[in-house]
Amino acid sequence: MRDYFQPTIQRYLRRWRPTVRPATIESKHCILRRFVAYLREHHPQVHHFSQLQRHPHIEGWIEQSLYLKPVTRNGYIRTLRLFFEDIIRWQWTQAPPPGLLSNADLAPEEVCLPRPLPPELDQAVQKAFIEAGTFASMALLLLRYTGMRLGEMRALPLNALESSGSDVFSLRVPVGKTHSQRLIPLDERTVELIRRIIAQRACRQKRRLPPRLRRLMMIDHFGRHLGNARYNCIIKELTAHIDTTERIYCHRLRHTFATEMARAGMPMPALMKLLGHKTPKMTMRYVQVAQVDVRQAYDQALPQLDVIRSVADCALPSLPVPSTPLPADPGPHQPLNLLSTVIDRLESLRRDAPDPAHAKQLQRFIKRMRKAGFDLKEIL
Repeated sequence: MRDYFQPTIQRYLRRWRPTVRPATIESKHCILRRFVAYLREHHPQVHHFSQLQRHPHIEGWIEQSLYLKPVTRNGYIRTLRLFFEDIIRWQWTQAPPPGLLSNADLAPEEVCLPRPLPPELDQAVQKAFIEAGTFASMALLLLRYTGMRLGEMRALPLNALESSGSDVFSLRVPVGKTHSQRLIPLDERTVELIRRIIAQRACRQKRRLPPRLRRLMMIDHFGRHLGNARYNCIIKELTAHIDTTERIYCHRLRHTFATEMARAGMPMPALMKLLGHKTPKMTMRYVQVAQVDVRQAYDQALPQLDVIRSVADCALPSLPVPSTPLPADPGPHQPLNLLSTVIDRLESLRRDAPDPAHAKQLQRFIKRMRKAGFDLKEIL
């Protein structure tokens, strides 16, 4: 059976291959293959992309993808829409009609806030790691002290610890998820922990390491390089005696570290650099959690203030009556001032909103009100 779609897909991928990463090319190829498989199964009469129509081809494909999570389904839609837009712009003969996919097809994505460990549980987990004293517990403790991702910790080279002065050390995190290196400042406690890890690596049992593992730091005394699944099993074993309903896993150590730094007042650009985020969007989640903590702490402290409690029952003085009557005409600027006051109040509510979806709705509404204010200013 002749494959009518594959030549166009291969030509498209060759066009993109010099400018994107191989993993991106593989992802595009996989999504396009899935779409072609759907066409062959449900619309075998379609042999060219130019024959596609919104109904029933595209709408049917979207309905077939409803079982996927919104973020995955949106990724499929964006990739396919870019494919259509590219071959339309390049004026290929296989190009479909324009407008088959749009932003209206994207589903609202779930926004998951970080899940830091509660302070008491965090202390108990760290105590369990220290008391265990094994290589794996030291590795997990390093995750907690530095906020690295688990894959970044496993890929640390043997010379990752760098000195930039007298008793000033940093940890060079290799290229990983974000395709960039970064330096993490270290305190004396973390430096001593890394030196212990390197020392036990030197005292491993007599076993020749494979060449691919000789440059790595995180090698246990048996000469093994533990995998991600093994670390998650070990953290469950080390914390099994802790009576809690919380689910403890490796990435929550990173959430706890980041939230701790945000609560301590670290500026967002520095926190973004420390965590290795490519955009401020992810870092803002930790800042938002910290802002909620500030509001809760303020509400808890407010009733404890003796000065406020002592005057709470006192009646406020009456306002003086103006000697001259108010002008009948408020003037053209008063509506603009009132609108500006309402916008400032909504902006304050948006910052304190604990729900990200609610905050986003308020942000959209504030934008519309600001546009209305500009229009009103031109009218007045």
